[in-house]
Amino acid sequence: MHLIFLLIMLSCLNSYGNEIQATSQHINLRKQNKIGRQQDLIGKINLSRKVDIGFQGTYLERFDLYEKRFGGFIQTRINDRLNLEVRYLQGFKSEILPEKQTIITSYFSYASGVTPYITLKDTRYSVTHLNNIGLGIELEKIPNILLIPSASLGRAVFKYPAESRDVYSLGMKATYYIENKFSVSLFGYQGREVSQGLVGRTTTTLPIDTLSGGAAVSYFFINDLKTEIIFDHTNYDQLKTEFHTTTLNLTWMF
Repeated sequence: MHLIFLLIMLSCLNSYGNEIQATSQHINLRKQNKIGRQQDLIGKINLSRKVDIGFQGTYLERFDLYEKRFGGFIQTRINDRLNLEVRYLQGFKSEILPEKQTIITSYFSYASGVTPYITLKDTRYSVTHLNNIGLGIELEKIPNILLIPSASLGRAVFKYPAESRDVYSLGMKATYYIENKFSVSLFGYQGREVSQGLVGRTTTTLPIDTLSGGAAVSYFFINDLKTEIIFDHTNYDQLKTEFHTTTLNLTWMF
């Protein structure tokens, strides 16, 4: 009922810039013959020329675990060049999803076609506490082609046994797009992740090396309705498994 009320409230707003995004994700854990699913619903309300607020809800099924989380965010355009977003998500006795997560992201339009960004994350699982910083830059020096190199560094602190390990990520995404019509993307990432975010509560503090790549296609049915399909493959040799993930995003802008 609360969600229905919120959607009605959103539809009554006159200002353009509101969004509702529904995400459905299917994960095939190939070497373990297991399936995972995740559903997300994200809404954004345009309050003024400088401020947006939003909500996010997640439901996950994996390894006989059924988890959920809820949260919200605020976005503000500090000036014509600088944007800031603060997001908070709260889990409920979760093993795979974080119990608490705070994300701060800032974009700065440095020059035409050059937009660097920085992301700070504080992620608290049931037995793992992860802090990391991410840096990236959106480059569009060729019309309709967007390149996004990115990197992150972090530190994971484990409760059992009590110790800490470094994690990192390096990646590149390339996108060709036609405004309000379609886009095609290729991406690849290499890094080291904490195992709890992959398989749930674990007694090992061994970070998991990852290598992933994939592609995405988005298409605007009309100016205000976009669909996107993402395919990615990730190797987790230390876990003796592979994740094949298919994600469908539907975004309504009004």
